[in-house]
Amino acid sequence: MLSSDDSRVGNRLDDVDDHILAALRLDGRIGPGELATRLSVSRTTASKRLAALLHTADVRVVGMVHPETVGVRSLAHVSIATDAPAIEVGKRLATRPEVPFVSLASGAYPLIAEVRAHDDTELSELLDVIRSLDGVESTETLVYTDLVRDVLGPTKVSVAWLDGVDRRLLSLLQLDGRMPYTALAAQSGVSVGTARARTLRMIEAGVVRIGAIAAPGREGRKVDVGLGVRMRGRAGDGVEQIRQLPEIRFLATTIGRYDVVATLHADTLADVVGALERVRALTSVTQLHSWVHLHTLKESYRYPIETTR
Repeated sequence: MLSSDDSRVGNRLDDVDDHILAALRLDGRIGPGELATRLSVSRTTASKRLAALLHTADVRVVGMVHPETVGVRSLAHVSIATDAPAIEVGKRLATRPEVPFVSLASGAYPLIAEVRAHDDTELSELLDVIRSLDGVESTETLVYTDLVRDVLGPTKVSVAWLDGVDRRLLSLLQLDGRMPYTALAAQSGVSVGTARARTLRMIEAGVVRIGAIAAPGREGRKVDVGLGVRMRGRAGDGVEQIRQLPEIRFLATTIGRYDVVATLHADTLADVVGALERVRALTSVTQLHSWVHLHTLKESYRYPIETTR
């Protein structure tokens, strides 16, 4: 039941969860007071909706670390053709811990996956595993040369920047980005003040970005579209212009069929059309291919972090 002061927002309350999810994506530790202000609803409504959303399997708030910060240096985008039901192949693929993302997609390749490995040898072995899965007919691989924008936007930092306490905190935040400072302190063996100060320092420095990732199928009315871009000459300026588009959720330069692979995250197909037109209008872009992510089977960016240093 809504409180009386919520009547002014009318039908917009049907979208409150979507707005909370958008806010959590930007700041996974946001509190109900700030949410209430942003959404123009009562604090009670914001608190109840936030709690309800976080206590379902619909949304996970996690701390995300740039893969190179923790020694994961070989990444690839893999398009997969199947000779069996794609969803069954995708479910088998999703069991691999080195595969953080698996999606059913439109187009020539019904499955899109991402592979993240420590080095090229491990990456090659993982690609062999994928090609050997029952139901996989063929694959096309784009190896990343630069991860320009990751899903939550963490920054690459030197491993030497992190000490044992930082690493323990990062391991915990990867599991639960909203873990209270008291719990972080208890489980990492430091004071509450130290846990708070270290966590805030890593967030401010971009070592970890804490945000929401929706469970498969949760995003409903949202639209995720993959992009494959071929570019003229040096890709730098064009890549930066693509990165600046507000709809871009993921962006990497690649070796293979495309020079750039990206993901657009938008509210409507009309928003997607507008974003695609802006990409096509860039003078450095020579070709643009796209596919729709129809259903996400897995999205989990968690890395083992050595905590003894």
